[in-house]
This record gives sequence, C-alpha cells and structure tokens, in this order.
Amino acid sequence: MNKKKHNPPKLAEKLLRRLLRSSFKEEVLGDLKEDFFRVLDEKSHWAARRTYWYQTFNYLRPFALKKAMRLNQLTMLKHYIKISWRTIVRNKAFSAIEIGGFAVGIAACILISLYVSDQVGYDKHYTNKDRIYRLVNQWSDEGEVGRWSNVHGPLKEVLEDNIPEMELVARTVLWGWGDGGANNIRKSEAPYNHYEEGFFYADPELLEILEISLIYGRRETALSEPNSMVISKSKADVFYPNEDPVGRLMVLNDNPESTYVIGGVMEDFSSNSHLQGDFILTLEGRKTGPGTSGWCCTNYNMYTRLLPHVNKEEVESKTAALRNTYVLDQLREQGESGIEEMAKYQSYYLQSVEDIYLNPEEVYDDLSHGSQDLVWIFGCIAGIILLLGCINFVNLATAKSTKRAKEIGLRKVVGSFRSNLIYQYLAESCVYCLMAIVVGLGLAWIALPFFNQLAGISANLPWLSSWFIPLLLLMALMIGILSGIYPAFYLSKFKPVEVLKGQTVKGSRASFLRSAMVVFQFTATVILIVGALVTHQQFQLIMNKSLGYSKDQVINVMGLEAMSKSERASFKQELKQLSVVENATLSDYLPVQGGAIQNRGYWIASRRQLDNGLEAARWVVDEDYLQTMEMEITQGRGFRQGTIDAESIIINEQMAELLGLEEPLGTVMVDMFDETYTVVGVVKDFYFESILDVIEPLVMVKGEGVSTLSARINADDMSSAMEEIGAVWESFNEHQALRFSFMDQRFERMYDDMNRAKMIFIIFAVLSVLVACLGLFALSIYMIDQRGKEMSVRKVLGASMGRVFTLLTFDFVKLVIISIAIAVPISWYLMDIFLEDMVNRIELSWTTFAVSGAMAIVIALGTISLESVKAALANPIKKLRSE
Repeated sequence: MNKKKHNPPKLAEKLLRRLLRSSFKEEVLGDLKEDFFRVLDEKSHWAARRTYWYQTFNYLRPFALKKAMRLNQLTMLKHYIKISWRTIVRNKAFSAIEIGGFAVGIAACILISLYVSDQVGYDKHYTNKDRIYRLVNQWSDEGEVGRWSNVHGPLKEVLEDNIPEMELVARTVLWGWGDGGANNIRKSEAPYNHYEEGFFYADPELLEILEISLIYGRRETALSEPNSMVISKSKADVFYPNEDPVGRLMVLNDNPESTYVIGGVMEDFSSNSHLQGDFILTLEGRKTGPGTSGWCCTNYNMYTRLLPHVNKEEVESKTAALRNTYVLDQLREQGESGIEEMAKYQSYYLQSVEDIYLNPEEVYDDLSHGSQDLVWIFGCIAGIILLLGCINFVNLATAKSTKRAKEIGLRKVVGSFRSNLIYQYLAESCVYCLMAIVVGLGLAWIALPFFNQLAGISANLPWLSSWFIPLLLLMALMIGILSGIYPAFYLSKFKPVEVLKGQTVKGSRASFLRSAMVVFQFTATVILIVGALVTHQQFQLIMNKSLGYSKDQVINVMGLEAMSKSERASFKQELKQLSVVENATLSDYLPVQGGAIQNRGYWIASRRQLDNGLEAARWVVDEDYLQTMEMEITQGRGFRQGTIDAESIIINEQMAELLGLEEPLGTVMVDMFDETYTVVGVVKDFYFESILDVIEPLVMVKGEGVSTLSARINADDMSSAMEEIGAVWESFNEHQALRFSFMDQRFERMYDDMNRAKMIFIIFAVLSVLVACLGLFALSIYMIDQRGKEMSVRKVLGASMGRVFTLLTFDFVKLVIISIAIAVPISWYLMDIFLEDMVNRIELSWTTFAVSGAMAIVIALGTISLESVKAALANPIKKLRSE
C-alpha cells in the first residue's frame, strides 16, 4: 500500500498540538503516527483513521491538557446549570411564571412562523421559478398603476412569433366559461354523475411551464389532442382505482359534445401552489367557446417561461413595442375605440410566479390570495409576544435581586469574580429559556391542529428536518443571552460589604426600568386589544351591512346542466307550486361567490364612435330574478314573461351614473358585439362582488340559467321544506343526488379569510394579555412582599383595609394609565392605516379606545387584586414578628 497517499487526520493532529502539554506533545504525536501506519498495514485506511481519533479523544484528560482551566470551565458550566436548577426549584412560583411567559411567546412564535412560512412558501417548488412569469395588463396614468390578469387570446401566437426570449407560452381559462368551474361528470359507461369542482382550461404548454408531473401519460401528448383532459391522481383513484385511465372517456353534464378523453394523470397540485384544480381541459383545437375568442375579448390568463439569463425588463419593453406595431393595429381593425389612450397608458407586465399568491403588485384576477400585510402583522405580533416574555424575565430577575443580594455578596467574599457571576446568570437565563422552548414546543404541538383549522393551512412541525432542533437550541442561546444580559450585569455589580450589612440599595434606576417595561407591555397589550376590537367591528359591519338584496331563506339548487331547457322550466314551475317556496328563478349569476361571471363593453348607441365605452358586468336573469332576490327597481320595470324583452336591459344605478344618464329609461345601448338593447329599468345598487370594493356597473339581460335555480323559502322548518324540494328533484333527476347550498352561507364563505384573520388577531391579543398579566402578577407578589413591613405598620397605626389596598395597587394602575395614554394615539394611527383602503369601513370611535383602556385597567386590577387583598387582610403582627 502506498503510505504517501494516506496520512493521519489533520484535524485530530491540530487538536492535539493545541491542547496537549508541550513536555510530551511530540512523543504522543509520534506514537500515534506509528500506530496509525501499523493499523493501516493490517486493516484499512478508515480503520486507521478511526483508531487515531479514538486515541486523540483518549488523551483529552486533565493529566495531558496544557491548560486545566479548560476543564475547570466545563466544571463551572456544570455548576452553573446545577445552581440554575436549584434556583428554579426554590422559587417555583416565580420560575413557573418566567418559564410560562417565555413558553407562551415561543409557542406563538412557532405557530405564526409556520403560518408565515406557509404563506411565503407558495410556488417556491418550481425548478425554474426564476424564469416563470404571468403576463398581465398594466395601465399607468399619472402615477396610478392598475394591473389585471386577463389578456387577449390571440396574443399567444404573437408572442411566440416575435419574442424569442419567451421559451414557452400558455393560455389558461380559470373561471366558469364553457366547461370551466364545476361540472357533473361520469365515466362514459357509467349511468350516475359525480359533482366535481376544479375544472379549468389550458394550453398543452402549461404542463411544461408549471412542471406538472404526470403519473400516467406524457407531458408532450397529454393535452395535444382536441377534447383531451388531464386529471389529478386523487380523482383518478375515485373514478379508476388501481388502473391507468389514459385513453378512457369521461362525459360532462350528460352532454355528448363535452366528452373528453383522458390524456394523462398528474400529481395533485401542491397545497402551496397558487393554481389549484383536478381537471385540466385542453384549449387545443376547439371550435367554439374557450380557445376561440379573438381580439374582441380579454378572457385568458397567460403564463410564460423565459429562456435562461433573460432580463424580464427587456422582455417587457419588447412586449410594449409589439403592442404598438401589432396589437393596436388588430384592435383598430376590430373597430375598437380608445386606441390612443391604450397607446399612451397600456403596457404588459411580467409577474413572477412566486408573487402571484401574495400578490404584492395587486394584480386583479379570479384567484384566491394571501395577504402580505397580514404576514407582516402576524409576524410583528409574534415578535411582540416573545418580547413580552423576555421583558417578564428581565423584570422578575431584577425585582428579586435583593433576595439574592446576600448570595452575591458571599460569592464575592469567597473569591468569585464579577465575570464568574455574569456567566452564572447568563447560564441561568439560558437554562430558563431552554426549558421554556421545550414547554413552548409542547404547547405549539398541542395547539397546531386547532391553529391549522383556524388559519386554513396544513402545516406540520418539521421534527425530522436537520435544521429544526439546532435552530431551537440556537434560539435558546440567543434569547437567553439577550434577555439575561441586563440582569446578569445588574446583579453582579452589588458590593459585598454593603449587601452583607443589609444596606443593599433597591435601585431607583432598576425600579424605573421595571416600570418602563411594564408600561411597554401594557402599551403593546392595549394596541392589540384595540386591533382585535376594530377587526371584530369591521367584520360585523360586513356581515350585517345592507346589501341591496336579501340573502336569507334563499336556497341555490345546482347541477341542472343535465336537464333540457324545457325540463328546467318545468322544474322551476313545479317548485313554485310548493307552499314552502315563495318564488324561484333560473339564473347562474348570483351575488355570492361561485356565480357565473361575464363582462362586456357598452356604449350609448348614438356615441358608439365617440366614447371609449364602459365595461360592465353582464348578467343573464329571468323575469322572477329581482322578486326572488328582493331587489328594488328604482325606475321603470323588471322583465316580463315571454320574448317581449329579448332586446331589453336593466342597468344598476352605478351604470346610469357613470354613463351620465339622468333619464335612463328608453336609452338605446350597444355592446361590444354590436347587439342593441333598450333600457327598461334601473335596479337599486347592490353588492354583487366583494363588499370591500365599490359597486361596479351592471347590466341585466333576459334569459335563463343552465346550472342553478334559486328559490326563496317561506317555511320555518327548513328540513321539511328541503324534503319537499328533494321529492320534486328526484322526479326529474333520478340518477343524480340533489345538491344545494344556502345563499347566506355562501356569502359568509366569501369572507372566510377575513374571519380567520380576525380570530387569529383576537387569539394572539389574548395571548399577549396573558403574558403581560403573568409578569404583572409575579411583579405584584414581589412588590407586595417588599412592602409587607410598611403595610403592617400602617395597619397597626389605623390604616383601613381599603386604604392598604389602594396603596398597593396605585403604582401599578398608574403605569397602566400611562400605557393607555401612549397606546391610544399609536393604535388610532395604525388602525386608520389598516382601514384606509376599505370602501365600506367602520369609523374609528373614541368608545373603542375607551373600552380598550378600561379593559386594560380591569385586567391589571384583576391580576394584582388577589395578592393585594391577601396583604390587606393579613395579620400585621405576624409580618412584624417575621421581620
């Protein structure tokens, strides 16, 4: 064996050279080297290295080390830990409060860290995430920028032909157009339908751009044929368990023209993907509907993957040039107005796929989004709660300093240096913090299922991650040092002569610091209480605001696609005959989430070539819609039965105002497809989108829905009413179960995210109150104990119990009042910023801040009253004798 290629481990040699005594360093190294080569000849290189390391550690003993001080330091560390444990056991109440306050703060930090990690972790899993973008429209006018995700369908080919930096481009349709949204679906050979959601259209390139993994089938061919689809693994397991379904046929809504062949089975979308769905329908080769609209409409979301090392700003500038040379020409040929304004203000923007979910660019689209503001707010709340726990430790450590003064004096008399005492108290702080982290981790583990349900996430504690435990240990060390550094320096500076004589100064500076920290704690607490009250009031405003229609006692029966037009009409009429049904309407357009969506451009017919037009929502409703929803007609009339209103429209008040129509009835209007209508009525404005936004213009045209019937119920017993409706349904759909929802529940689900945010805010506000109260309670115990002799003398001299109680509580209440005075303007400013972008917002009232301040005072009094009452009732003789 060539020994030159194998040498003893260099790190072990360096360790020995640094630690061994110089008198036999060379002898030991020589012997170990000889032994290394002996083992190398007899066994293997790894065996020789293992033996060398074993002998190295065997020499790390007191007789061989050149500095026994290193061993002494290890012994002292063990001593510090032992003393820390004895201190914890000897002061159980104080220790429990210190550790408990830390633990609650750490548990809150862990939970909110999981939430923040979930929110910022969206779309980080793509290999080429730095090259994947969504193309969005951008309108910039006098510094105000608006962005929306829908673009023209033909733009895809234009981009592919003219911008080589775009490696792939794909269109998607993510809203309920054609077979998008939700459908009744079955295998071609099965008689029964299943209701499924999560259908959307896409070009075949999307599979490659978003790196969608296929279990069966190939990315290149899965969506390449007309009427092909890709389904998720979870849905494949439902319809085709334990088999490859590629090539099998599935029928949507019992419509032969909506028969799709399965081209592939994909892995389920990751829970932290902005794009969710179980059925991808191809846009390839479509003859009508999605995939066929021209330059008239902006119906598509468009994704692109750039070539490596391409600058996105350069691509954006190329899209702007392309707009000027191609897109605007196409729109001119279509007869579109407002081309000059588009040339001046409109451009395209590339939004990184990693930004789509939190949406910091505020791109308007039809997707669900997280809130970057909430991520920051909750992160700050977690930091505040943890800081309150640290403040508790500092407060209590300095407060009980006089009890440890003699211990410090004796240690200094017998030879302890100040540095030794500092190390001791820092070690004690780290031990406290380590125990708090263990307890906090347990609390977080217990609370995690509830928190996941509350926050709408599916987070887990990363027990098996290599970084998790080391991170917690590092966290214990850092927080322990930071929170313990002031008590360590404060306690270690006591002079032994003074403390042994009983002349320890209680420390006006330390007292001031404790007071300042109590003020900070309750300032933060009051701010969080105000925040919780304001978010609750804002949510209640949304839930109880007049919407312009009645959502109560309205049931939505869905899944009518499989019926013919005549069957739907008959179903509606039979329901209206029921005594429990007050009225019924056939319309897919609902003022709650899940309703159909369609927008068109409209002009006053006489000004078609002069004005830019107005984009408005277009709803198809029947003659019973307004009465069923209890909407109010302010001018004109509603639709009538028959075909008489085929060319009539009803507009909302906002539409009339934006068009400048003082007398809207009889106005002739034309839409972007040159269809002409006459205004026959004006409906009172109602919220048909989010109540947090302004009411947009709306046009209603006469027609019938194909998927949804809404009925207003006038029965007190809803279950019996549903039985009657179910019986009618079965007479029309014996192969399909009745599927329904209540409109008020669908309305509430629109604001689930706000409700979650409100509940999380309230819970963590309560936790901050708890942590602050723990510290105040322990501090009150200490302060009352310190003033025990004074209170006893006062009682002997005739002071009443009420007087003693007032004296003991006044100092704390004074600090809380100072906290309120500081917190009110800060919280007013923060809440005003929080509410400023909301159209329908509460008005901040002094009562909210008065209630918050009163709650803080009551909480503080309740916290300190127990010990204060006990002190006021105590027998003064016992206290004086004990002194």
